[in-house]
Amino acid sequence: MTITKRQFNHLNEMGIKVWQQRNSSEEQLAGNPNTSQALSPFIDPKLLTQHLLFTDILQSINVSIGEITIKNNVIDLGLFNWQFIETESITFANSTLSTPVITAFENSVKLKKELWKTLQQKVLN
Repeated sequence: MTITKRQFNHLNEMGIKVWQQRNSSEEQLAGNPNTSQALSPFIDPKLLTQHLLFTDILQSINVSIGEITIKNNVIDLGLFNWQFIETESITFANSTLSTPVITAFENSVKLKKELWKTLQQKVLN
C-alpha cells in the first residue's frame, strides 16, 4: 500500500513506524540523526520546515516561517529562542528552549511529549 508524504509524516509524528524506501542520499541524510549534518551547529531553515513537528510548533505560537530569524545558531521565534544542543533532555531557561536536534524527535514519543509539556507550561500559559 502506498501512502503520501503527508500521511507518512502524520503517522511518524504519532510514533507509528512505517517502512518507506528512500530514493536519494539527501533524504537519507535528512532522516538520519546520526549523520554529522544532524549534529552540526548550523541551522538550515529549509531543513527545519521539512519537519512537521517544527511547523506545528510555529502554528501553535502563531508564527510563520518568514517571521523567524536565526542568529548564532539560535532560532528567534519572538516569544522565545530555540537552540539545538547535544543533549537528551529539554530545558527552558532565560526565554531559551534547549533541545536535542530536531531529528531526535522523529523516533521519540517521550521527547515530543516532554517538548509539548514544556511549551505549555513555560511559553503558552
